[in-house]
Amino acid sequence: MSDVAALPPAQARKRVPAGPADLPIGGRRIVPVGAYSIGVFRLESGYHGIVNYCPHEGAELCKGRLTGTNLPTDKVSNYEWGCEGRILRCPWHKWEFDLVTGQHVADPSFRARTYRVIESDGQLHIEL
Repeated sequence: MSDVAALPPAQARKRVPAGPADLPIGGRRIVPVGAYSIGVFRLESGYHGIVNYCPHEGAELCKGRLTGTNLPTDKVSNYEWGCEGRILRCPWHKWEFDLVTGQHVADPSFRARTYRVIESDGQLHIEL
């Protein structure tokens, strides 16, 4: 999620060591946060954060390929490509997650935690 806003003072947040000018559309930064890390991605729709941990077997999810996926259709053998640049594919076993929702593409009961990323005064912040 992405917003340009004033940061709420009580909200826990982590500054991203890159500003909007440093992160082109399709770009990413992996930000250490304590014992884990969060990937910050810039899509056409804005900035999105996702935990750098695949719920399948613990791979560094944010090192995976940013791609699209086959969309559900009502016909057998009818494939429609979609969500280009919005799907994060795990580098180990190719599990696919929607960067915006964190949901696994094939089984929505699996989910990677997502984080709101805010742009404020030329800086990016992850709400924790």
